[in-house]
Amino acid sequence: MTTLDPSAASGTITSLPALTRSREANAASWRSFQEAKEAVAESPTAILITRIETTQDPLLLWQIHQELDRRDIPPAFRYPKNACTPQLEFVTWLADVHWFTRRMSGHKPRFNTWRRVFGPLSDTWHESARSIFEFAWRRGNGAAYYAKGFALDDNDRRQLMTIKTTGQIARQRVLKQAAERRAAIASYALANAARSKDRRPDEITRDRYLIWKTYILAYQSDTTTARLFEQIYGENMTRRKVQKQIAAVDLAWREFGPGKRIGE
Repeated sequence: MTTLDPSAASGTITSLPALTRSREANAASWRSFQEAKEAVAESPTAILITRIETTQDPLLLWQIHQELDRRDIPPAFRYPKNACTPQLEFVTWLADVHWFTRRMSGHKPRFNTWRRVFGPLSDTWHESARSIFEFAWRRGNGAAYYAKGFALDDNDRRQLMTIKTTGQIARQRVLKQAAERRAAIASYALANAARSKDRRPDEITRDRYLIWKTYILAYQSDTTTARLFEQIYGENMTRRKVQKQIAAVDLAWREFGPGKRIGE
């Protein structure tokens, strides 16, 4: 990908204001970015989430995260994350920091210098965040280091994407079975197509898979799943429907999961 980002050539992490100034220096690139930014604001929430993993432009990735933030979609529900390059990994981490510090401005981090990212958004805010990330990145420090520095307990981390708890890591291992899980759901829906007269098997498969994915990310909470599913996909959802669909997914997995044969 052609890029004007200074970090691409230097192997360093660049703050977003610095990337913005670099982009502004090229009129055509800046115009293209503004058009892409406008498209982000007009896109459905579910589409924006699918773009998180694949967007290669760090400034555009930040815009997507900012828009999802405005729509009150926690970073943990923007799975899967984007860590294709150190610069994109930084932006992904920054989305966590922005989410938490904007909502918990009175929180006291363990490391005094980290208090700067709880202040107003500014070039200084961005540079402080960059400094925190790059220090840890160069030393191979991960989620545990950030959790300690920010003084985050497990409850603080539940809605974050990169500063994950051990419970989140375990649940995301389950999500790595997404292809197998969706195939089992599809096989079950097809085998029971006669029971559903008003919906096609592919429609049932889509809905059940997305409910299951949201349910796993929501710590298997029916209430949270229903609320976030409505926010993300714009479809009415209730706790009872979540329970019913998750039961169907579990049955599909038992009957058509890996190692099972149709008719077995």
